Amino acid sequence: PRMKETSGWQQVFSSPRLDWVIERVALNAKVLGGALGDHDKMVAAASCSEIILWALQADGNGTEIGVFHLGVPVEALFFVGNQLIATSHTGKIGVWNAVTKHWQIQDVVPINSYDAAGTFLLLGCNNGSIYYV
Repeated sequence: PRMKETSGWQQVFSSPRLDWVIERVALNAKVLGGALGDHDKMVAAASCSEIILWALQADGNGTEIGVFHLGVPVEALFFVGNQLIATSHTGKIGVWNAVTKHWQIQDVVPINSYDAAGTFLLLGCNNGSIYYV
């Protein structure tokens, strides 16, 4: 939903009915100077190790960008800039890059915590290290 001062809340997008329970959801609002052009608003949903990503249009329709697999349960799903990030405490991180339009999975040591600062991602890992991505 979005808020319009003159009319209250309005529905902006409704996904197709999914065959699985949505456990995580992430929203990316307008990315200034983003590489997506008209597809500058995105929403993602995850269940277990599956992630689905949509680009939202101004008319309320959504275009499915893709379905991605992390291979392990997704425990956090969020955007950093216009990159979709999925993490698991097992030490896997998945990234959908809005510029290259590719999904990439990387193994790191098990992740205990994370934070994003602007376009940077910090991972706190169980070996006592902080990783800067």
